[in-house]
Amino acid sequence: MAKSYRRLNIFMAKPSRDGQNFKDLLTDAPVDEYRPADNLGIDGVIYVRQSSEKRPGWGAVLDEVAGVAVPDLTNRSSSAVLLIRVDGSVFAFTFGYGRYLIEQSLFVQDFGLRTALNTLDEKSLRSVELHTLEDQPVQKKSQVTRDSEVSVFGIDILRDVLRAVTGVPKRGVDLRQIAGGDAMFSFGTEMEGADFPALARRIKAYYANDDYKTSFSWVDNVRKIKDEASIDLLNTQLVQAVSTRNPGIVVTLPEIGAWDAILGFSFTRNKDRVRPIIDSADYINTIVDLAALNIDGLKRDKLFVHDVDGHITEHSVYRCIYFEIVGGDKTKIVFDGKWYEVDATFIGRIAETLNQVQISNLPFPAVEVWDDGGTSKIESEGDYNIRTAAVNGYFLLDKELVKTDRTTSPIELCDLLTSTKQMVHVKHRKGGSAGLSHLFAQGGVAAEIMLGDKAFRKKARTVLRRVDPAAGDLVPLDNLRSADYEIVFLILGEDSATLKQNLPFFSKVNLSKAFENLTQRGFRVSIAGAPTIPRPIP
Repeated sequence: MAKSYRRLNIFMAKPSRDGQNFKDLLTDAPVDEYRPADNLGIDGVIYVRQSSEKRPGWGAVLDEVAGVAVPDLTNRSSSAVLLIRVDGSVFAFTFGYGRYLIEQSLFVQDFGLRTALNTLDEKSLRSVELHTLEDQPVQKKSQVTRDSEVSVFGIDILRDVLRAVTGVPKRGVDLRQIAGGDAMFSFGTEMEGADFPALARRIKAYYANDDYKTSFSWVDNVRKIKDEASIDLLNTQLVQAVSTRNPGIVVTLPEIGAWDAILGFSFTRNKDRVRPIIDSADYINTIVDLAALNIDGLKRDKLFVHDVDGHITEHSVYRCIYFEIVGGDKTKIVFDGKWYEVDATFIGRIAETLNQVQISNLPFPAVEVWDDGGTSKIESEGDYNIRTAAVNGYFLLDKELVKTDRTTSPIELCDLLTSTKQMVHVKHRKGGSAGLSHLFAQGGVAAEIMLGDKAFRKKARTVLRRVDPAAGDLVPLDNLRSADYEIVFLILGEDSATLKQNLPFFSKVNLSKAFENLTQRGFRVSIAGAPTIPRPIP
């Protein structure tokens, strides 16, 4: 039979257990089974899903409009998979909706993406799909109209997890337009039925090499773990850590909160005991039988967020847990209900950057906490800023907004400003990773706009003179020198001595990014903490 052009999707199964047969790799969908023709010499099986025609759900509304039953409205989806064994490995070629016939957790989860990166011309990419590790993780896809280098897509190698990529094969790879994401590798080629084993063997060789490290080494920095068996094992370790009260367990909000409006937090089984900060021990202490805890319990239990107006929102505790498991040359992290694997070399680079971030020598008072009728309370950011400005003689710029056409809304120059041009940005530690990452981004944006936008500086000077005439010239209209300014990130509820080491990993990443961006522009950057202290009795 003559060769013809085909578009194929291929998966590679994980090493099989003893006695596993082809059908064990499928879901429970009903299938018909066919053996390959003897003359092809293929060790494999074809499975075709048993399907029937269905009338689409939107047919009824058309019947109503037409006044009669509209004929010939039918859907029929075709699904098939060819499972073959080559050199001891099993591969799945899927057709139609065939990828839904295979049990995805039994296949190598990075097979598609890694194979694509090993075979792509890095200067001829067409699209990328990314998972950005922001305060609230973002999924995004970018595509271009012509072959492009990876730099065109604006990938942030500190925060972006590459999920899928398409492009043109590099020289020496006899395939056409290729794509890879997670477990599936897609490609076009001229082939005939007898070529499946040779194709599988060739693509396995592409997967096995490390060519991608030349141009795409950053993809190993952080990757999302999708393998269900690995996730189950990690969840077991997470449950054990909670059950043994591991001090590394951190419960935090999985998204940015409106801190000025938050009264406090509570947990399932103790909903009415509202505390001003999120304390992991408060949750663990509500569990009657720690030995009986399981992952379903973590997913079922809730963190309640109480606001000053009496409204209560809730999040699954599993989504709120941040925990790191260190083993070998990898670190596993659960964050927002998802597990990530972080390369040790990448962690080392982040640590090296953090070592360069100095502790501020500015004096800051401790944050006051007190008991109010049995309810624990903590000083709000706004009240703390007012008190600190009064005690230390700083200019209070909290909630003093400056308009700019560089952002979608007005921004604060900073929360506190000193007469020696230290710009202090303040955030509570109680907000966890989401609030802290927002803090670092906020400080970076304000400094960069101040440096590059004369119109913004003009408006800022007006705001400064309104706050205090003595502050008016701290931001010159012309000839602003970034080296004259120090950007200070102040975190409430944590001592300066332990601050950097206790930051969640993704907050460390964002602090490192802010530090590098700002220092490259000439700013000095430091960090400071303010521990809690009982409010003095009047």
